[in-house]
Amino acid sequence: MMKQLTIVIVEDDKSNLEMVKAAFREDGHIVCGAGSIKECVKALQAAKPDIIILDRGLPDGDGLQFCLQLKKDSLFRTIPIVMLTGKSDVKDKILGLRWGADDYIAKPFDIEELRARVGAIARRTYGGITCTLSGAGITMDLKARTVLRNRSALELTNREFHLLRIFMENPDSVLSRDFLIASVWNDSRPANAKVVDVTVGNLRRKLGGKDCPILAARSCGYKFNSAKD
Repeated sequence: MMKQLTIVIVEDDKSNLEMVKAAFREDGHIVCGAGSIKECVKALQAAKPDIIILDRGLPDGDGLQFCLQLKKDSLFRTIPIVMLTGKSDVKDKILGLRWGADDYIAKPFDIEELRARVGAIARRTYGGITCTLSGAGITMDLKARTVLRNRSALELTNREFHLLRIFMENPDSVLSRDFLIASVWNDSRPANAKVVDVTVGNLRRKLGGKDCPILAARSCGYKFNSAKD
């Protein structure tokens, strides 16, 4: 199975945004949508994604200029960027690739082509197969959907399993409640952040309570301490 990706999609057309989000969520990826450069910056501050799908024509700026800005930033320059644009001119495509885009797709596009191109970039950048995650004495088998803590099997709900997976794929990074809501609950958003706290609390109890590697980061969110035994 392909590595689960965290994908930020920046598109101001709501119908296109929802279509692309639904497609990649269906493939099992973590998806965060943004309708502007400002919203994208906020998403990037919450958690570093694996891939950015970026529309060129955005209400608060040129997506290509923003792409160039990201490629000059040491924190984000290695993140692959797929540009979406209504401009199909070859010169425009060449400019986009020169300015740092890893791929360039003209609108209207076929969603299956976008999926295939993102998959190809992911394989080149991150490799193809990740079936197990391990850290802090925890081993997750993503294919068998089992979790061991110090060799003892744990029984987790689907939501808890997904939540733990998010933490273990982002070790030692503070994950905000908003990011966890977008990643784990997708479109079934909880009424408020307290639902996140309750679910994290249940997961922490199953992982050992005080010995759990999921730590609260004051008012910011939570992080998975991969070094904790």
